[in-house]
Amino acid sequence: MQQIIPGVFMHSNASIYQYLIVENGQITLIDTGLPMFSRSLIRTITNNDHKAALRLILITHADGDHYGSAKRLSETYRCPIAASAPEAAAIRIGRMSRELKPRNAFDRLLFSVALPLFAAAAVPVEQIIEPGQILPLLGGLQVLDSAGHTPGHLSFYQPERQILFAGDSIIKRRNAPSPAHGPNCWDEVRAREAFEHQMDLKPRHICGGHSYFHI
Repeated sequence: MQQIIPGVFMHSNASIYQYLIVENGQITLIDTGLPMFSRSLIRTITNNDHKAALRLILITHADGDHYGSAKRLSETYRCPIAASAPEAAAIRIGRMSRELKPRNAFDRLLFSVALPLFAAAAVPVEQIIEPGQILPLLGGLQVLDSAGHTPGHLSFYQPERQILFAGDSIIKRRNAPSPAHGPNCWDEVRAREAFEHQMDLKPRHICGGHSYFHI
């Protein structure tokens, strides 16, 4: 577990990142990773040096590498899950929130191999969160509309600490932040708009689902 800033830590398996906000003896987890890595994440949470307990799981979007371990974690720690309404509807039935758009034979082959690995169990989502809300975390964590990669994708931003939890709305391309794009992107125009809006916030820490940038 790597510290990003005081009270915020990153856990990773196979270039899939989860983030833990630790304060007041409690942990809020942003995204959960694939089911195959749930044991590693549970070890990290249970053995954390702060003796903090998991109290809430925030999901940026309904892809299996982001909510795949949510069921096991919520049952293990008896904590609620929160997501946007469009993503929650998919999570509750163990699905993605949009159809993939393979462009060629390679994409179709890639998805046929990868999708079984990204399968995620259905799990209740107890809390619906919306853009514009301020969550009582890190002194006020803003909920941002970052739809584009998926229809209800959310990001979370703390302006004083300039830390952005971006899910897959910001990815790495040529070692630099880039908007989501490609055959797994619901709407590339919306994705670019979301990317530009988030970069306009001037974050110093961009905590993505598969990359981390310290600017």
